[in-house]
Amino acid sequence: MRALFTEEAKLQNWLTVEAALARAHARLGHIPKAAAAVISRNATVAKVRLKRVKAIEADIHHDLMAMVRALTEVCGRQAGKYVHLGATSYDIEDTALALQLSAALAVIEQDLQALLRTILILVARTRKLVCVGRTHGQHAVPTTYGLKFAIYASEVRRHLDRLAEARRRIRVGKMTGAVGTQASFGPDAPQLQRLVMKDLGLAPALVSNQVIQRDRHAEIVF
Repeated sequence: MRALFTEEAKLQNWLTVEAALARAHARLGHIPKAAAAVISRNATVAKVRLKRVKAIEADIHHDLMAMVRALTEVCGRQAGKYVHLGATSYDIEDTALALQLSAALAVIEQDLQALLRTILILVARTRKLVCVGRTHGQHAVPTTYGLKFAIYASEVRRHLDRLAEARRRIRVGKMTGAVGTQASFGPDAPQLQRLVMKDLGLAPALVSNQVIQRDRHAEIVF
C-alpha cells in the first residue's frame, strides 16, 4: 500500500494517463502516430525523473505542468509539442487518482478475502464448540463459537460488497478540459474520452466540470 502512494508512483500514474491521451489523439488522426509512440515510450519514471519534475515545479509552482514540461523535454521537439494536447491539469490528475485508488482498493480486497477465508475455517472448526452466551452483561443461554465467527464472516462479506460498489464509482476518469465542456478537444472529444478511458480500464465520467466530483472520493475515504 505504501508503494502505491509514493511521489514516484503518483508521477507514473500521471505519465500513464498522458500516454493514453497521446495514443487516443493519434487514433483519431489529431497527431502523428509516431509522436504518440515517442510519448508512450518516454512516459515512465525511468525517463521522466522525479528530481527533474521537482526542480521545474520549484521554478513554476505548478506540479502537473512541471511533469508536462519534463515529459516534453525527453520526447524532443517534434513529439514533445503534442504532450498534454487539449487537456487541463485535472484531466490528468483525477484520472490518475482513479488508477491509484483502484489499486489501493485491490490491496484492501486481497486482505479482506484472506481474512474471510481464515474466519470461515474457524467457523467450520468451532461450529459445535459451545460457549457461554451473554446478554445485558450477564450469562445467558449457551451459544457456539461457530455462530460468533459466522457473524464476523457475514460482516466481512458485506465489506467486500461495499468495496465492489465503491470501486465501480471510483474507476472513472475524464477528458473534458478546463470547465468540462470538452471544447479544447474538438468535435470528436467524446470519442477521445472514451478511447482514453478504455485504454486505462476506466469508465468515462457521465458529466463533470474541471474535476471529477468529490463524492466519489469521499465514499472511498469513508
